[in-house]
Amino acid sequence: MGRAPKRSFKDRATPLGHPAVAGAVTTVKSKEEVPALLKKLKSDDANDRVWAAASSSNLLMSEDPAVRRLLLANNVVSELIERMTDSVPDVILQVTGALHKLVAIDQGAAEEVSRKNIFGAIQALIPRLAMSIDGIIKNSDDGAKLTVDERNIVFQTTDNLISILWVLCETVPWSLKQINNMALIPFLISFFKVIGKLPASLVQTAGQFLYTLTDANTHAQHTLLGHSGATQTLFALVNTQHGIDEVSADDLTIVRILAGGILANIKPAALSQLEKTYKGHADGTPEAEVKPWDDLSRALLQVISSFIQFDVDAAAETAAAAVKSVIAAHAESEANGAEPPGGLKQEAALDQLNSRISYVQLALELAANIFTDEGAEDAELADDASNSNSNDDDEDMAGDDGEDAGSDIED
Repeated sequence: MGRAPKRSFKDRATPLGHPAVAGAVTTVKSKEEVPALLKKLKSDDANDRVWAAASSSNLLMSEDPAVRRLLLANNVVSELIERMTDSVPDVILQVTGALHKLVAIDQGAAEEVSRKNIFGAIQALIPRLAMSIDGIIKNSDDGAKLTVDERNIVFQTTDNLISILWVLCETVPWSLKQINNMALIPFLISFFKVIGKLPASLVQTAGQFLYTLTDANTHAQHTLLGHSGATQTLFALVNTQHGIDEVSADDLTIVRILAGGILANIKPAALSQLEKTYKGHADGTPEAEVKPWDDLSRALLQVISSFIQFDVDAAAETAAAAVKSVIAAHAESEANGAEPPGGLKQEAALDQLNSRISYVQLALELAANIFTDEGAEDAELADDASNSNSNDDDEDMAGDDGEDAGSDIED
C-alpha cells in the first residue's frame, strides 16, 4: 500500500488580510502601459513604488493569461525581486505579495523566480524580519514603538516569504538544494515556541512549510533532529491538554496537527539515529527515548479525530451565500464604472473556509499515512511470525524424519 499523496499548494489570495492599495490598476488597455507601470517600481516616491507593486500584483492575478504573459515578457520577476531590498516596508510587503501570488498560480513563473535567485533576496530579509518579530514579542523599545499597522506589515511580509519558499519547495524540485542551504530550520521552529504572541495563521504557514520541507528530505530531517529542543517543542504541542491564551481551539488544533505531521516525517530518521547511538549497549535503546515516537501515532490520531468533524452541507451553504454576495458587489461596481471592491468580508469568509477544508484534507492525509504505515508494520510482523512458524515446522519434520530413520536402522 502506498502513502497518501501530498497535497498540492493552494494559494490564499489574501494571506493574513493582505491590504489593498487605493487606485492600484486591475487591468491594462494596451501593452505600452506595462513598461510605464514597472518603471514606477524605481520611482523616488515611495507611494509610487507601493502603487506599482500593488498594480503588478493585481495584473499578475488577472483572469486573462495574456496580461500575465505581458508582465513576464517585460521582466516583472527581476523588477520585483530587486525591490525586495527597498527601504520602505510597505513596498516590500506588496512586492513579496505579488511574487507569492505569481509562483502559486504559474509553474513556469515559479521556475523563473527560482532561476533569478530569489533565495538570496529572501535570506537577506529574514534576519531583519526575525529581529522585528523578536522585538514585538519581547516588547523591546524597537518593538513597542511599532504601530499595529507596522506590526501587521512585518507579519504579512514574513508570511509571504515563507509561502514563496513553500510553493517553490513543492513545485520546483531542483530548488530544494538551495532551500536546504538557507538553514531555515531554527527560524521555522521558533514560531512554534511563541504561539499566542503571533497571528495563528503565520505559525500555521511556517508549520505547513516545515511539514513539506521535512517530507522525504534527509537533509532537513537530520537538521531538525540536530536542532536543540526542536523535537521536544513539537512533542509538547502534540501532547498538550491545555489551551493557549489568544489562540482559538481550532487554530491550536491545526498547529498541533502540523507539529505531529512534522514529527511523523522525521520519525524513521529519529529511530535510526537512536539505534546507531545505542548500538552495542547492553540494555539497548532506553525505553524513555523510544516511547514518545511509539506513542506518536496514537496521540496524533486523537488530535485529528477532534478536528475532522466537518459539516459539509453548512459549509456549502456558507460558500454559496458568500460567492453570491461577492458576485453582486463586483457587478454593482462594474455597473457604476468603479474599481472592483477589495477586502470584502465575504471573500475573507471564503478564504477561511478554504483554509479549514485544506487542513481537514491534511488531517485525513496524515491519518491515512498512519494507518498505511501501521498496516505495513503489522504485515511485516505477520510475515516474520509466519516464517518463524514455518521454520519451526521444518525443524519438527526434520526431527521426526531423523527419529524414524534411526529406528529403522536400529531395526
